[in-house]
Amino acid sequence: RDVAHNTGQDRAVVFVYDPAVGRTQIIPAIKVGTVREPTTAPDGPGGGGGAQASARGDQPYFDRDVFVPAAAGEVMTLPAYWMVRGYAAPGMLLDQDSVGSDAATWYNSQIYDGNNTGSNIKQEAHWVFPETGFFPADAQVNGGGLDGGFDNVDRDLPTARQSFMIRFDARTGAVSRDTSAALFVDPRNSSEREYGNQPTPHQQSLRIDLAEDLEVWASGVLNSTDLNNNLNAFGNDDLELREQLIGTASNDTILVKPVSRVALYDERRLALGIGARGLNSLTQTLYLPHEQDEQDVEIRFDMDLFANNPDVNTEEEVLERINQWINGDTNFDDQLDFDDEPESRLYLIQSYTGELKEVLR
Repeated sequence: RDVAHNTGQDRAVVFVYDPAVGRTQIIPAIKVGTVREPTTAPDGPGGGGGAQASARGDQPYFDRDVFVPAAAGEVMTLPAYWMVRGYAAPGMLLDQDSVGSDAATWYNSQIYDGNNTGSNIKQEAHWVFPETGFFPADAQVNGGGLDGGFDNVDRDLPTARQSFMIRFDARTGAVSRDTSAALFVDPRNSSEREYGNQPTPHQQSLRIDLAEDLEVWASGVLNSTDLNNNLNAFGNDDLELREQLIGTASNDTILVKPVSRVALYDERRLALGIGARGLNSLTQTLYLPHEQDEQDVEIRFDMDLFANNPDVNTEEEVLERINQWINGDTNFDDQLDFDDEPESRLYLIQSYTGELKEVLR
């Protein structure tokens, strides 16, 4: 908050979970610019070739602010099994594009009923988990090949990496009133990158894994007037290449929304509380690990954890129980009473100070 107020740039803290690390991280971030993304791709190879790119001028779009890790920020790592969830208020899973049409892009896996904008699940409130580590790390883009190439964006697939942030306004230092989705640059851990082992200087400038400064790299991608260096590589225009490098389609970014309430809890206590026999041994969560030799596997709960629980048979029932348990309804009777023993800790983020105020139940 203080840094935002003193620098004139919006700041945030972003919540990230990587199953390989097994820890939740809280990463300070700074806004570096905005990227415009069409809501649909024009016809053509890989979801839109250069010959069709001009059609995008007539398409609905989203303007998404872009954040990168703040160079001066200290990353906080929680102890093992301790997690943070963000509160998505009723209807927050829906967005409106530039022409006012509903769209479902944030938390749009089948757990949350996909892209179905008319779903009751989209209208309900949820405590969302930082789903940032369940994706094909070798794929540059959502639905793309596992060789790291800039091709084959599949816009029908859910966005792979999704989380939440607490955002602070640069003018006042207060918690931002902006509720629109943004993008956080978080390079994936992969050796599979386009341009191979001997990239030209221009190609090297596009590789995020070779960037010495993420803020400089992201600003260059956002502001360049010739990302393709007049090569028109892969038939893509600059707009499409920018999307593949830093947009929603890129697996080097995380789609985030600001929240004003968070929950702190022990994942093991949550699992036992909602009737699971434990956690997935590979992710240390209720989620299945991603199959890294597949590019279109969706984020799913590990339903085998509930094999012996006749009251939990579907992912929707898991989702409902998570929301109830986090809220403090540990008896799952849709009300708080003296028999409930809440084990999560809920916090409101104070608007003008950024401080956490615990909600007592």
